[in-house]
Amino acid sequence: MVGMALGLIVVLVASGVFVGSRQANRSTEAISRTQDSARNAFELMARDVREAGGTPCDNARLVANVLNNAQTAPPDWWVDWNTVLQGFDGAAAFAGAAFGSAVGERVAGTDAVMVKYITDLTDLTVVVHNGTAARFTVNNNPHRVAAGDLLMACNYGQGALFQASAVGATTIDHAESAATSGNCSKGLGLPTSCTATGTTYNFAPSSKIGRLVAVGWYIGNNGRPDSGGRSLFRVNRNGAEEVADGVSDLQLDYLSAGAAAYTDATGVTDWANVVAVRATLTMQSTQTGVSLQAGGRLSRPVSFTLHLRNRQP
Repeated sequence: MVGMALGLIVVLVASGVFVGSRQANRSTEAISRTQDSARNAFELMARDVREAGGTPCDNARLVANVLNNAQTAPPDWWVDWNTVLQGFDGAAAFAGAAFGSAVGERVAGTDAVMVKYITDLTDLTVVVHNGTAARFTVNNNPHRVAAGDLLMACNYGQGALFQASAVGATTIDHAESAATSGNCSKGLGLPTSCTATGTTYNFAPSSKIGRLVAVGWYIGNNGRPDSGGRSLFRVNRNGAEEVADGVSDLQLDYLSAGAAAYTDATGVTDWANVVAVRATLTMQSTQTGVSLQAGGRLSRPVSFTLHLRNRQP
C-alpha cells in the first residue's frame, strides 16, 4: 500500500511537470511566432512610411499630373500626389479598404495610413525627351519599366506623373490615352492641361524616372477565425495582400513639425507638416490555450516610431 501510494505520488508529480513543461513550450512557441510577425510587420510597414513623399529628385517641387483619374473629384486615392501621407482614425473611411466583415475588408475601430512615394529604378535617367512625340529615350537597357506602369519624371525644377503607354528596349512613351489611369495629355508641363497636346515640356538629359508607389496599411479580416481572424494588410491600386497574421489592432499617432506632442489623425490640421508617425500594433497569438487572457490567446502591444526621411531638417 505504501509503495503504491508513493508510486502514485511520483506519477502525479511527473505528470504535473510534463503538463507544465508542455504548456511552457506552447507559450514560448507562441511568443516566438508573435515576435516574428511583429518583426516582419515593422520592417515592411516602416519601409513605406519612412519614404512618404520621396522622389529620386528634390522633394519640394511642382508636379504636373496628367493621369486621367487624378482629374476627377475626388481623385482616386493612389494618384493624388497632393497628399502623400494621410492617416485615418478607427471610424474614418479609407478609400483603399472599406469597413466590413469580408476577407480583406477593414476592421472597424482600427486605424489606417496611406503613403505615396517614387521608388528609384536603378538610376534610370533621361537621355533624350521628345515631348512632341511623347517619348523618353533612357540610359538603361533593359530599363525595368512595363507598359501601364505609373511613373514620375523629375529634375530639380519640376516633376510629372504619367502612365507608360508603351515601352521599347530603351524608350518609354507617354501618349494620350482614355484608359482610367492613362494620360489625359501627352504634355508634361505646368500647368496641367488635359488637351491632346497639353503644356509641352521637355525633360533635360539626366532627369530621373521612378515608379509611383501608393499603398495603404490597415487591419483586415483574414477569414480564419480559429487563428484570431485578423491580419495586417497592405493595399495598392491592384488590390490588398495579407502581410502578417496575428495582428489584431493598429493605432497611429502623428507628430507635426513644431508640435510638442503626438496626436491622432483627428488632430492633424495639415498632413504636409507631419514629420513622424508612431504606430502601435497589438500582436495576438494564433494559438489558444497559451495565456490566461481572454480567449486563451497571448496578446502584446508593440510600438515603434518612424521619422519621415524626406521631411527631416
